[in-house]
Amino acid sequence: MNSGVSIIRIGLILPGGSKVGGGANQPIRCMAATHLGEIAVIAKKLPLREIAVEAVCAALGRAAGLPIPEPLLLADETKTWHYGSVDVGHPNLAQYVTPNDSSILEDLVKWPPLLHAACFDELIANPDRNDGNLLYDGSSFFLIDHGMCIPHGMSATDTSDDYHSNQLLDIHGGAYTDEVSVQRAANWARAWSINDGPSSIECASNAAAEHIELKSKEELLSFLRNRVAVLGDLLHDKIKPSQQGRFRFND
Repeated sequence: MNSGVSIIRIGLILPGGSKVGGGANQPIRCMAATHLGEIAVIAKKLPLREIAVEAVCAALGRAAGLPIPEPLLLADETKTWHYGSVDVGHPNLAQYVTPNDSSILEDLVKWPPLLHAACFDELIANPDRNDGNLLYDGSSFFLIDHGMCIPHGMSATDTSDDYHSNQLLDIHGGAYTDEVSVQRAANWARAWSINDGPSSIECASNAAAEHIELKSKEELLSFLRNRVAVLGDLLHDKIKPSQQGRFRFND
C-alpha cells in the first residue's frame, strides 16, 4: 500500500452495496464514484465527530508511513456523509486478526512496523487495538477503524488507562529479551515522538482541510499537538518504567 498525504478524496456511494462485519455502525462494502474513477470501499455512517476522528487519524498514520487504507468522505443518495476507506479486502482478501490466530500473532510480533504502530496508537490514544481493527493479508498488517480514538473529554497528557490501552506496545514489549532491547525501544520511541509525530500531525491537518467540521477538526488537532509534546515521556515510561513505578505495580 502506498501511503500519502494528499487531500482526502470526496465520493458518492453507488447502489448495490452489502453489509460486512457486525457492530452498531453496520459498515457496507460498495463502490464509490470519485473524480479519479470508481473504487471499492468500506463505508460507515457515523456521527460527524467520529468521521472527523477517522479521517484525521487515517491521514496522520499514512503521513507517518503506516499501512492504513486511504480515507474518503462519502455521501449517499440522501446527501448524508459517511466515512469511507479503500477496501483492502478487495481483491487480496485481508482478514480480521483475532486472539485465536496464534500463528498470525506470531507474525505480528515480528512485524517490522510494530513499534512504529504502537507509537501512533499512543499518540491518538487508541482505546483498544483489538481484533476488529487490525487486518492481515498473509504478508502484511493494516490498521483500520480509528473512530473511537482521541476520546472525548480525555486530557492530552492523561497517563492513566481510563481511556485507552496500547495493546501493540504490550505485544512489542513481550518480545524484549534484555535491558539493552528495552532501552533501545525507549530511545526509538522518543525519537519517533520528536521527528515523526509533529510533522505527521501537520500533514494530517492539510489533508483534512476540506469537508471536515471545523470545530471537530480543531479540537482533534489541538489534542494531538498537545499530546505529541509529552509523547516521548509517555512512551518512555511505558516501555521502561521507573523502579518506583515497578514497586507500585507490584504492591
